[in-house]
Amino acid sequence: MNRNGLVTASLLLVFTVSLGAQEGAEEEAQEDLVLSTKVSQTSVWPGDRIHYVLTLTVARDIKVALEDFSAENVSFEPFVLVEQQQTEEDLGERIRYVFDYLLANYEIGDKQVEIPGMIFRYETAGQETNVPTTQEKQIPILPMSVRSTLNQPVEDAWIQEELPMAGVVRQTWVALLAGFAGLMVSTLPLGAWAWKQIPDWQARRRQLSRKKFLTQCQGSLNQLERRLTSDDVEIKEQYQSLEELVQGYVQYFFNLQTQGLTSPELASRLSQEGITSNEKEVFAQVIENGQNCRYGPENGLDWEESFRQDLSQVKQFCT
Repeated sequence: MNRNGLVTASLLLVFTVSLGAQEGAEEEAQEDLVLSTKVSQTSVWPGDRIHYVLTLTVARDIKVALEDFSAENVSFEPFVLVEQQQTEEDLGERIRYVFDYLLANYEIGDKQVEIPGMIFRYETAGQETNVPTTQEKQIPILPMSVRSTLNQPVEDAWIQEELPMAGVVRQTWVALLAGFAGLMVSTLPLGAWAWKQIPDWQARRRQLSRKKFLTQCQGSLNQLERRLTSDDVEIKEQYQSLEELVQGYVQYFFNLQTQGLTSPELASRLSQEGITSNEKEVFAQVIENGQNCRYGPENGLDWEESFRQDLSQVKQFCT
C-alpha cells in the first residue's frame, strides 16, 4: 500500500508541474504581443485633425501582417484618413511597430462618433511541429465626440443700434412720470395729451431703429455681392460674413442668442418662437451651407452659386 501510494503521489506531482509549465507558457505567449492605442484629443470640432496612434510590441519570432495596417485595408469612417506614418524599432528580443494615422473630421453638430475597431493577423511558431500558426487580434472601438461649429461670439461691429431692453424702457417711463407729476396740476390737459403720445413715440423710435438696422443690413449684403466680382474673393469668408449677418438679424428681431447652435437647432428654436417657416428655412439653410462650405471636404460643389442664392434669399427680409 505504501509503495502504491508513493507512485500515485509521484505521478500527481509530475502532472501538476506539467500543467503549471503549460499555463506559464501560455501567459508568456500572451505577453509576447502587447497592443496600445491613443488619440491626440477625445473631442473634435469640424475641420479638426487628430493623430490616432497604434503601438504594437511583439516578440521577434512573431510575424505581424503589416499589410493589415496599410491605408488600403483600414477604414476610419466617419473620419477621413489624411496621412499615415509607420515606424519600426528594434528592441533586441522584441520589435515595436508604431502606426500613426492623421485623421480629419468633417462631421457637423454635437454628436457622439467612434473610431472603428479593426482586426490584424500575426503568426506564431508552432511549439511541436514548428509550423507557423496564424492568429487574429481585435483592436477595440474608440469613442469620440464632435462639438458644434458655432463657438465664436457674434461679431456685431456692423450693428450701430440695438432695440431697447425692458430695463431701459422702464427707466424711460419712470423719468417721464416724474416730470409729468410736477406739471400735473397746472398742465393737466397737456400732460394727458403727452401721456397718450408716449406709445406713439416709442413705436416711432422702434420704427426708426428698425429702418436704420435694415438699411445697414442691405449695405452689408450689397457689399458681399460686390465682392463676388473680385478675383481674390474667398467664398468661405463670404459665407462666414453672411452667417454673422443672419445671426445678428435673428438676435435683433427675435432676441435669440444663436451662438453654438447648429442649423437643425436654430430651426427648432425659431419654430418655438413662432417665426414663419420661410424665414426659418432660409436662416437654417444659410447656417448649414456656410458650415459645409467652410468645414466640409472639397467635393467640387459650386459654392459661389449656392452663396448667390442664399444671399438673394436673405435680401428679401431686409427690404
